[in-house]
Amino acid sequence: MRKYGIWLVLFVCVAFLVGYSVTTVLGKEEVKIDRKEVFTTIQKGYETQFSIRGKHLPMNKMIETLSPYFTENFLQVFTDENSRSDKQSGEYLLPAKEAPFSFNSETKMSYDEEHKILYVYERAKSGQYQIVTLQRDQGKWKLAGYHESQELLTEIKRLQQL
Repeated sequence: MRKYGIWLVLFVCVAFLVGYSVTTVLGKEEVKIDRKEVFTTIQKGYETQFSIRGKHLPMNKMIETLSPYFTENFLQVFTDENSRSDKQSGEYLLPAKEAPFSFNSETKMSYDEEHKILYVYERAKSGQYQIVTLQRDQGKWKLAGYHESQELLTEIKRLQQL
């Protein structure tokens, strides 16, 4: 009788551990980050936005051209800037034609699971960090923001400590 009790306790413990690990795996959404896909999105996003910058296109044409590469929020900023008639319109979203990354081992990535944001960053020769944020939208990465900073953003530092 005692022998069966030990086996029963062992079985219950194993069943509990297996059940716990299955719910843990099922409860988390696994995000796959393909560096090549991310880098291509960044490059094409930069090229596309630069190609229409300063042109006075109808709003629907701007949105149609940029939507494969930009989130709706970031796209709204760009279209607002470019729909103005002053000379400086559209100068503030992405500052150059080409992305500020070497797209090699110097280009780092950090993913924030809680906020579902991917940070892609690199320290430029000037000493400033160039940071692009991306978010998943219908299974594709899209540009969600751009930052320049002397120091790495607090959010990225926090992710590095985890």
